Amino acid sequence: MNFELQTLFAKAYQLQQQNELNQAIDVYDKLLALSPLHPEALQFMALAQAQLGNMKEAISYFQKALALRPEDENLHNNIANAYKKAGLLDNAVRHYQEALRLNPRYAQAHNNLAVLYDANKDYKLALYHYREAVHAQPDFLPAHYNLGLLLLKKGQLHAAKRQFTNVISLYPNHLDAHFYLGILNLQEDNLDEAEQSFQAVLGIDSEHIEALINSGVIALKRDEGQKAVDYFTKALALDERNIEARNNLAATFMHYDRFENALMHYDVLLEKEPQNIEYLYNSGVAQMTLGHLQEATNYFEQILALDDAHFASLTNLAAIYIRLEDHASAIDFLKRALQIQPEDSSARFMLNALTNEDKNPEPSKDYVTNLFNNYALYYDKHMQETLHYKLPNYIAQVLHRLHCLQAKRTLDLGCGTGLCGVVLRELSEHLTGIDIAPKMLSIAREKGIYDELIEADLLSYLQGNKETFNLAVAADVLPYLGDLSQLFVAVRANLADNGLFLFTSEISVQQDWCLQSNARFCHHPDYIQNLARKCHFRLLHQEKITARTQNQEAVPVMLYVLKANPDPEKTKARQAD
Repeated sequence: MNFELQTLFAKAYQLQQQNELNQAIDVYDKLLALSPLHPEALQFMALAQAQLGNMKEAISYFQKALALRPEDENLHNNIANAYKKAGLLDNAVRHYQEALRLNPRYAQAHNNLAVLYDANKDYKLALYHYREAVHAQPDFLPAHYNLGLLLLKKGQLHAAKRQFTNVISLYPNHLDAHFYLGILNLQEDNLDEAEQSFQAVLGIDSEHIEALINSGVIALKRDEGQKAVDYFTKALALDERNIEARNNLAATFMHYDRFENALMHYDVLLEKEPQNIEYLYNSGVAQMTLGHLQEATNYFEQILALDDAHFASLTNLAAIYIRLEDHASAIDFLKRALQIQPEDSSARFMLNALTNEDKNPEPSKDYVTNLFNNYALYYDKHMQETLHYKLPNYIAQVLHRLHCLQAKRTLDLGCGTGLCGVVLRELSEHLTGIDIAPKMLSIAREKGIYDELIEADLLSYLQGNKETFNLAVAADVLPYLGDLSQLFVAVRANLADNGLFLFTSEISVQQDWCLQSNARFCHHPDYIQNLARKCHFRLLHQEKITARTQNQEAVPVMLYVLKANPDPEKTKARQAD
């Protein structure tokens, strides 16, 4: 009889190991018909039923086995698992606790009980039992991993990193541990470590979409635009419905001024979420930058229908209506914007330009920065082909007439993309360009004209600079400055004696200076001349020229060249020395 029972059990067990569960159950039935109280047959029959998802039957067999072996911690752990899957959580907790009473260092029971507490958001007890599990069995991988997830959920990031590192030391190809380690390092901006983790994930699964997306984020943080595009594109090729990949790809195209590409993806995103304000706004900005003003207007108006206090849409609509010369509409949108953000200097500046209510308006650095960052991509083409910008030619001619054929050190104030830098390069041993708009500087840098390019507000740079220059040029810069007294003092302080200061200004007829409705300042020639004398300059040249054409009309500006007279106070000081 014993031999027959052993043979049946061995056969059933083998079938169970081969995942032939129904056949195994049939054999266990035969065995239990012969020996209803066979404890191993009852236990493994219960396990087979549980594997098939038959929890009611599994629990029944576990109960029979426990009646025979009430002190078996493994049986208590197994029936607890079945109760948990059946949704009978109180019973599950009771049996896990009994298993741990019988064996306080039972790592698997600690882990299983912790998972249950974790699911019920009892994080304190979950944390306790996960830690007991890893202390009881330091190489018990599931407990390390689950503890890492709980610590991550609770914001204990350094402790979570330690657990995921433990998992990888136990099992180097644990994909999820590598992934979460990458996420944690990325959150801390540890880009090299994050990249290493995501590359490990991709080494295990080359089509892991989230790892591809996060690798793209790392590339973007490193300003590796094309690499980011490649990662996001690959993720999207694997799952064209992945919103995160498509949104990141569209945002990357926006960041690198590839607006047509961005719009293609935002169109797809808006089909799924037509009221998503982020997608609508970026589409509006892209259309506006491309010069498609009606399309941009449509997007911004859709946003305002959803959120009438969306500040950026209000100011962008104002900018569009300024370009369309509909000043009344522009004023209305600016007033609405300033009700939301009264301290915004850019909106206040544009409103002052249109209404002329403030007689001493302050220039806005934010306005200038945003204007030229948005303009940078098309600046050269627009200036040369549309506005027929001739100022660099005039600068070359007047410097030649004044016999200024060589300058040891030249400073290009408001250098922009370097249109005037081309002329200045020919006569300068060392050429420095200063501009407030980083995207303009990026284009200037690509041209390789300048020895040094600095992103800074002009006045702040001049007031902090200790070096001297022989030539300073401010071409089409003064229209973004009102009162010039601080600028002239600062330029003089940066020029060597007998150095030249060449600049242009739009022409005021009556006032010393004023803000025009086009948001550009103009200055009276008498004001310029008086200021030059006060700041120890001598006027060498003054000429009215046409720097550009706008709306098929010539735009006159005044070109000045000042020479830096020796400062009497500095001369006296040198003589005293």
